[in-house]
Amino acid sequence: MILKYFGPLGAASMLLFAIGCGGGNTSLSSSNHAVGVYVVQNGTGSGNSVLELPAGAQGSVAPSNSVTVPSQTTYDAVAIDTSGNLYVSASVVTAPPFLNEILVYAPAATGGATPIRTLTGLPGLATSIAVDATGAVYALSGSSTQAGTTLSVFAPGATGNAAPIRQISGPLTQLDSASAIAVDAAQNIYVANTAGNNVLVFSSTANGNAAPTGILAGATTLIGVPTGVAVDSAGDIYVSSFNQPSNSSLLLEFAPAATGNVAPTRTLTSLATDTLYGLAVDSADYLFVYTVVPTSSTVIPTSSQLQVSVFSPGATSGSAPSQTITSSTWTAPTAPSSINGQIAVQ
Repeated sequence: MILKYFGPLGAASMLLFAIGCGGGNTSLSSSNHAVGVYVVQNGTGSGNSVLELPAGAQGSVAPSNSVTVPSQTTYDAVAIDTSGNLYVSASVVTAPPFLNEILVYAPAATGGATPIRTLTGLPGLATSIAVDATGAVYALSGSSTQAGTTLSVFAPGATGNAAPIRQISGPLTQLDSASAIAVDAAQNIYVANTAGNNVLVFSSTANGNAAPTGILAGATTLIGVPTGVAVDSAGDIYVSSFNQPSNSSLLLEFAPAATGNVAPTRTLTSLATDTLYGLAVDSADYLFVYTVVPTSSTVIPTSSQLQVSVFSPGATSGSAPSQTITSSTWTAPTAPSSINGQIAVQ
């Protein structure tokens, strides 16, 4: 799946992931706050890995753990389940045809650990994954046999070339270059549908060429090009959006079950000059936003520093992030097309 690059200066070129920047200056102290932030690192010089960053940290920190793969394997999406198992989509690129997998690592995995399970029954590379409270795995991927995006659901514990228990695809779904997925406590599925400029909602039983049960779209929603989606413990829906012609980014919150051309209940604007990709919400409803800080002034940055911006549940429209987390170890490669925008929190 290819996503457009959108930056403060507007659409520039076709890249795999979005580029931006962010900031903040206050650390968090809630004992209910997430204990780990997981991000994807790909690059020739820095290797291919998932880094764990301490969630309560402020500024530049050393990763508390990392899981690595050989250089011929590229990580893409990341998710974590309620038991702490880590799920990572990967593509093995030694020679065509590429092998697309979801690798499952035990909570204590570190370094070059062997996955405890490997899912291979995917129609293409999973560009976003989620795991619900039952352990079912949800994956967005392109398909070699159908246009648009396919949403596959695998049973808890599925391994090997297991067939999905449900697979949502076809023209009625409206799935097209979808960029991110989230699942709520009732197993409703939320998809940031990039090409459609909307967020699609599917029921917990949707299968096949199924129409969405709800669509968030329209001028009142303020959704331009959605790049990330997340759902909190109360069912509130969060969307990151790049908007034109203002060339600005917004973080939008909608009421549970919101659908249609409805206004957000909260709009966070302090990252308006940034380009955002990837959202996650922890159990205390802190919002974690993946941002990329360009360190060069060219229209398409040739170097970048990656960062997580964190907003508290009570943040108001103009509130700056309450916290930023970055690391000198977590670096963007020179080619922006290699930057991944996936994030998970535990």
